Amino acid sequence: MRLFLCEKPSQAKDIAQVLGARRRGEGCWIGSDVTVTWCIGHLLETAPPDAYDGRYKRWALADLPIVPQRWKLQIKGKTASQYKAVKRLLGECAELVIATDADREGEMIARELVEHCRYRGPIQRLWLSALDEASIRKALAALKPGAETFNLYQAALGRSRADWLIGMNMSRLFTLLGRRSGYQGVLTVGRVQTPTLRLVVDRDRAIAAF
Repeated sequence: MRLFLCEKPSQAKDIAQVLGARRRGEGCWIGSDVTVTWCIGHLLETAPPDAYDGRYKRWALADLPIVPQRWKLQIKGKTASQYKAVKRLLGECAELVIATDADREGEMIARELVEHCRYRGPIQRLWLSALDEASIRKALAALKPGAETFNLYQAALGRSRADWLIGMNMSRLFTLLGRRSGYQGVLTVGRVQTPTLRLVVDRDRAIAAF
């Protein structure tokens, strides 16, 4: 069975119609020797610090920085049933076609499942940016080797881990330093959030001083 792994249900439905997979299954569309399934965004997420060591439940300056030696993923609770469906299908298929969005995040959504579920079969990539029938048929006729887009996954993985390292460590650091100064709230820091906030604050101050 050839399995198409899409990023979202609506995308899966459009591709399934073109492939003739019109029978609804558990978390998938089924056709003749072809099945189309979907994620709902990321079905997995990077585990929090306390998943590595229980002592990290308590925030302490002495524990910083927290840098995992081996990264862990955990199943998102809200979409656990779809994860189970995808995992089952990955175990049954003879070939996988990644059909998530044609960008690095789409690549990561699929590849993290491939690794977590230990799929070891052949992989092809459906490179698709429009979901009309003509575009889908054109992309199906020009499937890429899976290795051709693997670097996109590596790029997305680097971005994801950088977000985690900065967010988890710097948020704890600034929150704990804030408590020393009498502030009792949580001071969140983010790789994108914090510089963006700085731009907004600088602009607000410029307007106020105009």
